[in-house]
Amino acid sequence: MTDSIYDVAIIGAGPAGLAAAEQILKHGGRVVVLDEQARAGGQIMRQPPKKFTVRDWLKGDIYNDLKDLLQRMADHPKVIWHMSTTVSGVIPLTDGFQLWLHDMSGLSSLTAKKIIICSGCTERPLAFPGATTPGVMGAGAIQTFLKSQQILTGENFVFAGTHPLQLIVAEQIMAAGGKVAAVAFAQPLFRGLSLLKQPHSLLSHWQVFAAAAKSLIRLKRAGVALLFGYAIKEASGGDSLKTVTLQPVTAAGKATQNRPLRQYEVDSLGLCYGFQAASELARQAGAEAHWSEGRGGWLITHSEWMESSRAGLYVAGELTGMAGGDASREEGHIAGIGCALALGLVSRHDGHKETKAARKRLRKHNRFARILCQISQVSDHLPDTVMTDDSLLCRCENVTCGTLKNALEDNPHLLSANSVKLLTRTGMGLCQGRLCYANTAALITRSRQCPV
Repeated sequence: MTDSIYDVAIIGAGPAGLAAAEQILKHGGRVVVLDEQARAGGQIMRQPPKKFTVRDWLKGDIYNDLKDLLQRMADHPKVIWHMSTTVSGVIPLTDGFQLWLHDMSGLSSLTAKKIIICSGCTERPLAFPGATTPGVMGAGAIQTFLKSQQILTGENFVFAGTHPLQLIVAEQIMAAGGKVAAVAFAQPLFRGLSLLKQPHSLLSHWQVFAAAAKSLIRLKRAGVALLFGYAIKEASGGDSLKTVTLQPVTAAGKATQNRPLRQYEVDSLGLCYGFQAASELARQAGAEAHWSEGRGGWLITHSEWMESSRAGLYVAGELTGMAGGDASREEGHIAGIGCALALGLVSRHDGHKETKAARKRLRKHNRFARILCQISQVSDHLPDTVMTDDSLLCRCENVTCGTLKNALEDNPHLLSANSVKLLTRTGMGLCQGRLCYANTAALITRSRQCPV
């Protein structure tokens, strides 16, 4: 075990972490950047392995600024990288933090005066019949294979969800040679069109809107069925996906019989029902969090300098609320200056001066993000509509939705996720609830008529 001391330890090498590192290094701080992946960039800039060459990696103008940031930091001589490294725990000390790490060489630790957690987000899963059938994946996971190695996860695809990312991924699948039968949105079309009532946000993010519109047009021209008011009902096929069934739903997410079911013979299903903040590490370290169903679940509360309620622990990126890579970069910029300010590397006057433009851009990105979250939010009744008693809720411990419902009915004293966990083992597996906590929380709150 080795124990090195740094000014700032940055957990997460995506846009937020890279931007934070750049600002701290600019002011002379000693920085270490840690990430589970082998290369920097995060999910949005997932790089291929070093021995692979990917032609036309991350095409499109919307990635240009982020790619420039990645290039600057990848070549920076003073960055200390700890890649392919898991941060197992964060222990607050009197004058800093101790981080426990695990990598291919085993366990180790390091100490930092300040830490910035930029742990990003994960895709939100829904529990439905056949959700664990091989061939069923998150749309973001499908895109990761494309970005990093140009691998198609199947030949024939259907996408189902609420988030417009699935339009872009579907178009990328077709460009790579795959076939897309349908892209289904659970919300009605008019909810998506409400974005047109926000011309200021559209104009300020015209590149994002143009990319989505371009994908939509290409999908329509290719004969892809674009459905609104349709959600996943079942994925079937046994050892591999063969059939996807979509069901009509109302604007509130309830099942309806006013339209027929849709069935598709495909070998890959991409789900895109939103994202949830990966805030577990920050919460484990004692940072205060608040619940926001529409912005990503448990979000970390922070100051104007991105400092959490735990002094010296800063956050940036999606664990403060879903807003995308550009907003994450600006938050990382502010958090980096915030750390430099706390370390005495920059004056308060200069700190405000150096973050003025970033704060302005962040406000713009957050306005757009709030609108996007409203449009793509999973309707209240949708999780109940798609899940059945036999649907697998906790994959790690093999707990079904019916098992949890019965436990809640038979034990009226169960009032919290912790008590449910102890009785049913829901959330006690290797992922520690990352895949089931949102659906579990929804079942508990509806059963007990209480907030999360």
